[in-house]
Amino acid sequence: MTLRKKVIFIMGVLVVAGVALTGCVGLMMRLQSGPRDNLVGWFKLTADGRFIGRDCIIPVFKTGGTYYSVCRGFEVPLKECPEGLEWALTPSDMAGTKIGFDEESGGYYIAIKDSNASHYSSGEYVRPEKQPLTIIVKPAGPLDATARRPRTNDDFIGCYQPVWIPITRFEIRKDREKYVFADLMFDKPGGLWKPTGEPHEINVLPDRMGFLIYGGEQINLTYNETLKRFELTRKDPNRQSDLVYRCPLARIPTTPSPEAEAATVSLPRIGIPSYSL
Repeated sequence: MTLRKKVIFIMGVLVVAGVALTGCVGLMMRLQSGPRDNLVGWFKLTADGRFIGRDCIIPVFKTGGTYYSVCRGFEVPLKECPEGLEWALTPSDMAGTKIGFDEESGGYYIAIKDSNASHYSSGEYVRPEKQPLTIIVKPAGPLDATARRPRTNDDFIGCYQPVWIPITRFEIRKDREKYVFADLMFDKPGGLWKPTGEPHEINVLPDRMGFLIYGGEQINLTYNETLKRFELTRKDPNRQSDLVYRCPLARIPTTPSPEAEAATVSLPRIGIPSYSL
């Protein structure tokens, strides 16, 4: 075989292999896609002046094979149901909340159930009927939670801002051998960050790095090795499930620039509107 024929032969083999590989990759992508991946994306729930006072941005995403949305700053696991996706953790005041696609109208919708709402109103805010969702592009602005892995608990010291609810932030400090938690909330009329309570001592977790922030609510501050981020996690001990609510955190300077402050607090409201979590 001449050199020219050898080159042509090798190129032909590479082309065939490339086509085969492309087919395999396409098949793998189809096999890996879930039955509710059509609901993954960013949606807008338009304010109606009654149930919600302003527009809400509702993301639906998939991590580690589990679907999630956001509610009150926490990532909430969703499970598959005949209509689409529904609130996964039960018992919960939000059980029965669903996101799906309506074949009749040809559009996406959310149906919100919040049994706790009746304690704060006459019940008019509970809207279990379908409310239309509009598909949107991902909004600019949510902070990046990616962070380096801490080596000791001292590496947790610093200032954090929740990715999905940027009007609050907190700081972890160290006073001699004690760790202290200080929480702040943005006061829009005054344009200042104000403490929401007295700083309090927090305890180191006994089995891993991190802290128990609120004992009564079982809220921990830990580092997620898989997602490479700091996060608050909340788990109800009454639920027989390994699933938890997760609040991703971005590390920020103790005194951010005025430009960063303005951009952060002007972000749209993100998450399923609710009185409960």
